[in-house]
Amino acid sequence: MQDIKPASHIITNKKVFSLITRDRLLGKHILDIGAGRGFMAQQIGHYIAERGGNPKHILTACDLFPEYFEYDAIECNKFDFANSLPYDDCSYDIVYAIEVIEHFENPVDFIREAYRILRRGGTFIITTPNVLNINSRLSYLMHGFFVLFGPVSFDKNDSVGLLGHIMPLSYYYLDYFMRKEGFVEVELHIDRIKKSALFYYLLLFPIIRFSSSLKKIKIRKKNAKLFLETEKQIKIMNSFKMLCSRSCILVGHK
Repeated sequence: MQDIKPASHIITNKKVFSLITRDRLLGKHILDIGAGRGFMAQQIGHYIAERGGNPKHILTACDLFPEYFEYDAIECNKFDFANSLPYDDCSYDIVYAIEVIEHFENPVDFIREAYRILRRGGTFIITTPNVLNINSRLSYLMHGFFVLFGPVSFDKNDSVGLLGHIMPLSYYYLDYFMRKEGFVEVELHIDRIKKSALFYYLLLFPIIRFSSSLKKIKIRKKNAKLFLETEKQIKIMNSFKMLCSRSCILVGHK
């Protein structure tokens, strides 16, 4: 079987693969949500098979359009998220969704459901376009749309592409919702630094840093407890990797 092409950026997929495979996979149960044509499922499946495991016993895939799934070592189930996932409580060790959450009308329900189906000690990995990238901030300032977000189609068949990007969520709110639903040790990773963002970073960083400092002072004066709760996240929001990276990759642990 030929290698399947990824629907999302190859570097994003490579980063997610490294996060999934940093722990032993044999004996675990993994769920691929929004599997697309099956690029990541194929990568994980090959990894499992090379170590003597059977992908069918470890990996489950689901997607809105399972008919496009090309990795024949496992089945891909029909998946159309409304407000729940069709899986039992505490049934998976790893759940991942690559460039999926921005397609959902109710991303908080999705995060809550991912937490529910994970076993204690399990890992949840999501990726989404980084709307805090400095290019994306400028794009929103100029014409009201973040990079990789634009006019939205009413045609459900367009939901797999950019026309289905309906929920531009920033790192801060994703981190907040994940921690609110019970995830601990939420990690932020990035895929790559965009060269096009470096010029604007050098040009605007002094202004962004000054403005961010003023905001933190105001928060601390108004609510010291809130400042302590959010200081780390606000610092990350205006860090080099946040201002210049293409995608946000968040890893939550149950």
